Amino acid sequence: MDTALLIVILLLMLLLCCFLLFYFFTQQSLRDITARLNVALLPPPPKKNSEAIRRERAFAHDNLMLLEADLTNNPREDLTPEELANIDQISKTIRVCIAELKKSGEWIGLPFDFEWADILARLPKVNALYRKAIAAEAEPEKLVSANETQKIGNSTESFSQRR
Repeated sequence: MDTALLIVILLLMLLLCCFLLFYFFTQQSLRDITARLNVALLPPPPKKNSEAIRRERAFAHDNLMLLEADLTNNPREDLTPEELANIDQISKTIRVCIAELKKSGEWIGLPFDFEWADILARLPKVNALYRKAIAAEAEPEKLVSANETQKIGNSTESFSQRR
């Protein structure tokens, strides 16, 4: 009799555990479904019209034109770090605007819409100084790697001389 009562209690406990697991997983699934529905039912973000995107791109392009004019009036050998950061930011802005125009199907292409490389190519002084600055930034890395290679070569020569 004791074993039968014990078996019944164990079966009830097993049934209770199964019910709790089912309840837990059902609640978790409902929570996930609710979250997905909340995201799906949110109104889409307001879409920028192509005119606003083109204005933003034109503003960034105007800043580059101002820098080109300044370099024409005041010739220099290098760009300042602020100007380099400004050109990088303008580049990102123009590339994002171009991507948005292409995504929305409003991209016209040449001769009305220019890619970043085309815009930069039309500004010879900014282009030359910007490329010079990029090359100067990349050059120390090449020198460091060349020095490391040379050190490794020297250490292998000394290692072979020891033998």
